[in-house]
Order: sequence, then C-alpha cells, then structure tokens
Amino acid sequence: YYYGPFLCRGSFRTEFDLAVASASGSASATVSHSSRNSHNNLVLTDRVYEYSYLKGIVERIFRGANGIRFKSDNAVLNLILLSLLLDFGLFDQYAKLLNIPFMKDLQHEADTRELQVEVANLIYNFDRKHTEDSVTRSKVEELIYEVSYKFFVNKNFPINSSQFRLIQMLNGDSDYQEYVLLCKIYMSLCQINKSIEVDYYKIRCNGQYHIIIPKNFSKMTSEYLEQVTVHHSFSETNGIMMYDDINVFDLRPGQPEINLYRVRLESNSDVQSMVKYLEITNVFRTLSLQEQYLIFIADNSILIDVTERGKMEIRINKVSAEVATIFFNEALSFIPCFKYSEGEDIIIFTSRNIHYLVDKGGQFCTDYYGMKHELIECIKSEEVFVDLNDDVQFRKEKLSDLLTESKVVVYFPDYLLLVSSRQQLINLLDYALYIRNIGFFILVLFFLRRTSIHLEYIERKEKVVLISGPWREAIVYVLNIGQKNPHYDRIFEKQFFDLNQHANLPLRGFIDVLCENFTRYQRFTEDGQYQIVPTEKQKQFLERIICGEESFHFSEVGTGKTKVIMPLLCQTFLSSNIEAHRYLARGGKQKDTLVILVPEHLVPDARHQVFKHCLNLNFRQEYRVYDDIFALLHPQVHLGANNGESKPKKQIFVISFNQFKKALTYDKICQKVRPHREHILVIADEVDDFLDRDKLVFNICSNKANTFAPTTLELYFETSCAAYHRKECPRELFQSSPNPAYWIDLYEKFDAIYNEIQDASKSLNKSFGIFNEQTLRHCTSSISHDIEGYKALIARPYESVNRAMPGSYYSDVERTIFLTFVILSEDIAKYDELFQGERKFITFEYWREYLTELDYDELVYGHNRLSEIAENYPSASLGLIRFLYIIILKRMEIRDRSRSVNSVDIIFNFDCIGFTGTPFLDNYPTSDYIRHQREDDIPPSIDRSFYAYTSEELSQDEFENRFSQFQGQNSDVKVEYVSSDFMQESLKIGEMETLKEIFTREQENPKAESRKTTKAPFNAIVDLCGIFKLSTIEDVRSLVLEHFGPGCFHYIYH
Repeated sequence: YYYGPFLCRGSFRTEFDLAVASASGSASATVSHSSRNSHNNLVLTDRVYEYSYLKGIVERIFRGANGIRFKSDNAVLNLILLSLLLDFGLFDQYAKLLNIPFMKDLQHEADTRELQVEVANLIYNFDRKHTEDSVTRSKVEELIYEVSYKFFVNKNFPINSSQFRLIQMLNGDSDYQEYVLLCKIYMSLCQINKSIEVDYYKIRCNGQYHIIIPKNFSKMTSEYLEQVTVHHSFSETNGIMMYDDINVFDLRPGQPEINLYRVRLESNSDVQSMVKYLEITNVFRTLSLQEQYLIFIADNSILIDVTERGKMEIRINKVSAEVATIFFNEALSFIPCFKYSEGEDIIIFTSRNIHYLVDKGGQFCTDYYGMKHELIECIKSEEVFVDLNDDVQFRKEKLSDLLTESKVVVYFPDYLLLVSSRQQLINLLDYALYIRNIGFFILVLFFLRRTSIHLEYIERKEKVVLISGPWREAIVYVLNIGQKNPHYDRIFEKQFFDLNQHANLPLRGFIDVLCENFTRYQRFTEDGQYQIVPTEKQKQFLERIICGEESFHFSEVGTGKTKVIMPLLCQTFLSSNIEAHRYLARGGKQKDTLVILVPEHLVPDARHQVFKHCLNLNFRQEYRVYDDIFALLHPQVHLGANNGESKPKKQIFVISFNQFKKALTYDKICQKVRPHREHILVIADEVDDFLDRDKLVFNICSNKANTFAPTTLELYFETSCAAYHRKECPRELFQSSPNPAYWIDLYEKFDAIYNEIQDASKSLNKSFGIFNEQTLRHCTSSISHDIEGYKALIARPYESVNRAMPGSYYSDVERTIFLTFVILSEDIAKYDELFQGERKFITFEYWREYLTELDYDELVYGHNRLSEIAENYPSASLGLIRFLYIIILKRMEIRDRSRSVNSVDIIFNFDCIGFTGTPFLDNYPTSDYIRHQREDDIPPSIDRSFYAYTSEELSQDEFENRFSQFQGQNSDVKVEYVSSDFMQESLKIGEMETLKEIFTREQENPKAESRKTTKAPFNAIVDLCGIFKLSTIEDVRSLVLEHFGPGCFHYIYH
C-alpha cells in the first residue's frame, strides 16, 4: 500500500506501487492529470485501512466465539481466517478455534513450524494430483506477491498477460480456492518462522503421521524414524509414543531430543569365529527407569535390558535369546547369530544396521581374501521391473544395490538353510561375505543361481583384478567349470536331498520318502516331534491328485493343501521318479515346466513354500525356480532344451491367476509357451476361485490415451446409447464404417448385456461397480500409475465384492465400455469429480452442437456439480454423458489388440491339476480331451462322490457319511446362524455402522455369555461374504477400540 502523494515524473515506464489497468495496458502512474477543461481526473481503486483497525475487526470475530470452536466446516472460510490470524499476530491466541481438520492432527496445535510442514505437505499432495494444467506453486506465489504490492483491477485487463491467464485457470476449478489460500498461508509462515523449509521428523502413530520439530536435526535419524514407524505399529497415550507397552518417546511440548544409539553385543558361546563382536546402530532407548534398548530388524523387535555390571538380557519378540557363534556342520560353520535361550533354533538377521568386527590379522588379511573390492558390488543380476508405461523391462543391478533386511531361522537338529524369498538369499550372500565365511557363501550362491534369471561376475575392470583368491575359487566351483573338487562335493552334497536316486521306486513308496524328508524342513518341538508330519490322509490325497483321472480335487479347509500338498507336488515334479512323471504327463508329453497358480492373496505364502522346499534338491542338477512369470520375456530364459543342452532344464514359476493371464497377452511369451505347452503342467490352488466366472480378470484404465479414432468413439457411443435406450439398431450409421458387421454384432451383445444386468439385480451396484480410489486401494504392487489416475471411473464388470488386484487386466473390453455408459446414465453423480476436472475442455463448438440450453461460461467456468446440472437440465444429460464417455474411452488402455485370456482358455490349452476347499459344479473338457479330439462324455473335472443331491432322497446315515467326507473329522465345532436382515438398512448408513450394530447385537445375545473369553463375546472377526468392501483394517481396528475400550484386547492382529 502506498501512503503520501505520487510524484509526477517525465517518464511513466517506472513501475509504481499503484497499478491501474486499462484496455491498452497500465494506466499512467499519476494520481491527477490536468485536462483541456481545467479539470483534474482522480482514479480511486480501493480503500486502504490501517493495520490496527483491521486487527480489531478480526479480534472481535474470535472474541465473540467465547472460546468455542467454530462450527463451520467450510474449508475456504476457515483457511481465510487462518491466514488473517497469521498476518495479524493472533495465531497463538485463537488458532484452536478454527475448524480445520489438518490442524487438529498437529502434535502441538499452535506450533507454526509444525503448521508450516503440514501446509507444505498439503500443497505437495495437491500438486501431485493436479497435473492437467500449468498452475504451479511458484506461479501462484508470484501472483500473491504481486497483488500484495499492487492493486489489480480485473476490468479491461490485458487478456494475453500471464497474470490474467493464471487467474482464469484458478477461477476455472473450485479446488484452487483452497490451493491459493494454502500458498498464501505458507508464504506467511515462511516469514514468521524465518525459514523457507523446516527440518522435522515424521512419525506414524495410531495410523496417523505426527510432525516433530527437533532442536538438532539429523537426516539419517529422520529417514529411519519414518521408515520404522510405518512398518511397525506405534501408539500414543497421554503424549507418550509407545510400542506395545514400552514407552519410546515423549511427544509432549518441551520434549527432550530424539536420539538413536548403538549397542555392542558379544557371543556367549565357547565357539569363536573371525567375528569378535557385532554392533547394532539406529537403536531406541526407552523411557524406563532401568537402562533398556529397543531394536527393529526385518519386522522383528529386539529388546535389550542392561542389568547389573553391564550384563545384557536379550528378548526377540518377547522370547529370551542370546548372541552365539554356532558350528552347524561343515557347510554352515562358525556363524555369528542369535540363539533362543530355551531351545536350539538359530536366528540369522541381516541388516545394514548390523556391523561385524572381523579379525583381519594374519592369514585373514584383506589381500589374501581378495577383498580389496567388495565382492557383493562385483556381482550383477538381471532384475524384472515395471516401467511407468506398465511395460515389463529388465535391467542389470549390482547385488549391493538390492540389499534389505531379513530374518532366517535355522531349525534344530537338521540345520537346513531354508529361505522364503530370493531377497533373503541376496542378503545372506552379503552376510557371508561380510563375516568372511566361504562355505556359507558357496551354499547361498548355489541357491541364488537356481532363483536368478542371470548372474554376471565382474572379474576384472581393465587391468584391475576385482575377484581373486578363495572367493574366485568358490565362484568357479559353484559354476562347475574347471577342475573338480571332490572335497567340496562331499561337504555340500549333504545339504541337498537326492531325489533322483528314487527314480524306480513305486509311487506310494516314493511319496513316503518325500513325506519323511518333508518333516526335516519343520521346527522340532519340545515334545520330540517335528511340527508338521504329513498324515496318512494327506499322503492318500497327494497320491489321488497325481494319479486321479479328475483334474481338480476337493479337500476340506485346513488340511494343508498350500503348506504340505503343494510343496510335495513341486518336489515330485523336480524328481526323476518314472511312475510319478508318467501320471503327471496327463496323457500327453513329459512335463519339464511347472506353473503354480494361486489367488493374489496367497502368492507370498506360495512363494515361501516353494522356495523353502525346492532349492536344496538334487545336488548339481540345473533347474530354476522363478517368482515372476515375466522372466519369460528375457532372451536367456527358455522353455525346453536350449542350444547345447542334452535334456530340458526343469523350471517352476509361482504366479497369481491374473498375472498369468496377463503374461499370455504378450506375443514374446506366447511364442515361447505355445509350441511348448504340452510340456507344461499347471497346478491351481483354490481352483474354484480360478474358474469362477465373476473372478476371471478385471478391466483397468490408465492415464495413457489410446489410439481410438474419433469416428470409432462416436460409433461406440451411438451403439451404447441405442442398446441402453432400447432403440433399434442404427444400421444406416454403421454402413458408413469400414466394418459394419462388427457394430451390428456389438449392438446385439450390448442388448444381451442390458437384459442380463436387469435380470441380475435391480440394484445397480450389486451387479457391478466402478473403479475408484476405494475399490482400487489394493493395487499397489503391479500397477504403475498412481491411484489418482483412476478418477476416470471406468466400469468394473463383475461382482463388486471382487476388488481389482495387482496384475488385473482386460477380460472383456466391450462389456466394460457398455457398463460405463450404464453407470453414466443411471448414477451420474459418481462422475462429479471427473467432470469438475474436465469441464474446462468443453469447446465452444461442442457446446453449440449438444449443450445450447446451458450458459457456456457457467458450464465451463462454473462450480455447479455435474449431478446438479443434469437434474436441473434433463435435456442436456445426453450431451454431458457423450462428453465424459469419450474421455473415459480414450483413457482405456488396450494392450495387444484387446486380446483377452481367461481361466477357461488355460484349462483348454494346458494340462492342469488343482485342489480347493470349496466344492463346485462346473465341468470343462480337459486339454487331453481336446488333444485327442474325443467325442464321448466329458470326464468329471472334480470328484463328486461326496455330493448330496435332493433328488437322491438319502437316508440320514448316508447323508452324514457324505457330509463327513466333505467336512472331515472335526469335532466340537458349534455354529449359530443369526438373521442378517437388519444389514439391508444399516449398510445404507455405512459399513462401520453395520459392524457396530453387529457388536451390539452380539453383546445382547444371551448365548454369548457362555462363550465369552474377554469382555467381548468373540476374539475373531471374519468377513466371509465380503460385506465390508470400502473399509480399511484401520477402520475396523479403530471401531473395536472405540466400542470395547483399549483394555479389552491386548493385541489386534490382521
């Protein structure tokens, strides 16, 4: 603001604080100007108020609240008030009266530094979500800075100026009202805190992030705190941050500094190795009277109590343990590790936070061991990754860049090295190098080769030798090149089960051998038994799967199908037993490739079981176990015998249903799979899920536009419109296209889908839903685009209980296209947000052709919701639907000419066996039935001997006999069925309200008293029917704590 007179200047090019706009640019910067008629012209632009006067107005507003928080939840109004409080120095006094959600979440509500961090994060998240136009934070801040010193009169303003274009874009989207205010608030906070950026720690407690402003900031501490509090569940009670019942940090105002410590541990055992002690960094010191430290490694907690004279008591996940050096056998010798105090099982932790002091004296010097260069940096691996275009790519990575944390348990008394993932092998390889243990290094490298696409060893770089000494000898030995080493062979072959020696054994005898070996993979319990011993029933079931004519088999829930049967089938495949492989051929050719198919949620467990049981078989045999089917895209991964190989290398792929179908849409994979498919055996776990029509595959959309021509998009719209509104097929319109027959067929298909969804349900959302941030919240691993990219809301064509999962891809694009039109027509409110982001792209020509009943400026720049416009102007609905429908179709990413692969395709093309705990009735011709062009009755896919049909009129004894075959021999199982009619109404209110009603009814149930184990009448909640689709596990956890109080359950697992 300018006070005092303006000085007349000879040149008006100098910029003044007072700028008045005119049609030709800025007006002359003089206040008065004499004219011909001796009159002076004065331009008044605004009224200038004194600071204290304005501050008084603001103070009176907040004093009038009498200390009660404002009720208005209008975000723009509250942000304006926040900005005024900051600018007039009233923030500390009145901040608590504002009804702003993100301020309620601040650790200290009146701390401007915490507020600056929170506002900066909100601006960043907004920028990340809104990338459609050129509005940026820097441009908005520049505009705010300009208007702080000048008056802009937005009348006859130069429309080509950058400020005018920016103001126009800001006015075009109501979301920018909050954004401008956030930028203004951030600028004020920067001045108040005298800092553009505030260093802070970000800690997650009770499912929410807390901002802590330290006195002495450490970037390393900041990164570790955020990482560890995300992976572990911390809570807050009375300002104290807790893990379990351990007080970790004081978060109250005036909190002490947050420091991380290091702890040194020494072995208690008599056995010594080259490692003299280990040191752990990033350690928390707890708020306890006695000296106590808390360590997090690989999702495990280690608690160390310091007792008298510096003695340490260690507990791993509350179980007492000690540091030890163990000699397991000649291959696994002198390993520094943790050992349970009351048992013989061993834990090996690998982490960047664990450091070992290795004795380098004498013969163990670095020169002798060839360790001038870290060997882990001299080994490269071909890794699969998905790029931003959702395409699978490969890149060479140093193993040193792939290191993470892991925990491996070695069971007494067999001490077999059992891993659950390839990542654990990479970590263990680095661990073996660190502790200078060549035997351990060789064993891990054997396993790692069996799980890798390709490993490359960089022996030298120009004239510099990188790998030498015994490490080079070890690698050469594992690769089986050069001179043989019988001494090493005698040591390491003991670590492998030789299944090939049982090639001629009868199948039943071979299964007994497999089951006997299987027990040695398990924990040895206190009562002198292995934890899992395959039962006679499991052996019979395994034999029936291998030999049975049916492809799919039923076994009741809990009989070890995933943990026992599947790994035993994999071991059978990797063996050379003649009788077993004769049956596994399923009437076709010998099998050398095995594909393990499981539902998405079982993939981690299936990989764990296959890696655990299949890496230590048949010493020196070349076979591979891959955890990604897309390894087939690599040129060095072949099916069948490769050049120079006398017989094909056996391979196992562990993959989800959807990922396998998606892989078969790639030409490169099909070129390898199709000619070799008779040598491939597919094993499907939960096969009823696999064959369920409503769970084939899903359609997803992306941010990439496809190549649909405008005429094609118009034809899709007209076809959908005609089918939905029950009009006749527009044949004349189709004749103008190059393929009229396609559009006529498509109209008939859309008409059939319309009839189907009318029959399926009168409620739209029971039949199918849409993709949005709720239904796609599980898509985090294999879908490259951010969740915000799914606001195009393409229709989801199957039951809404079946959420899309990583790897979901196209099943039936045409079905999705039509259902999208149906949702647009019947539930247009779902598209309010999409329309708000796209309305500014409505052209004048489009408006003139389809939307003339609406005001153009109000349509493009207004703030009325799409649903409101459609309700007020029903005749404009079709034009609005057309506009959004074409946008959505452009965002449908269609891969490989929209090729679709479903479960039935796999059944027809591959020899399959499988099992399930849910009986089903569908029957399909098997690949062998098709292969031999049989025309007799299709053999049953599943054994139905226990099925009970009403028409059979079974006696009670016969019915119970069949029921026991179905359910097994369980006893003491009691079930009470109660009416769920009340959910019809409660679900209209919300899912958590429904769950709360269930809790209340259970508490009021008189029968519940007899089974009470806690204050609540239950200790487990299972959603068998998929009722709670939109709620997160945190929502359920919060409701349980709110309803029953924090003292009811000690732990809540999910």
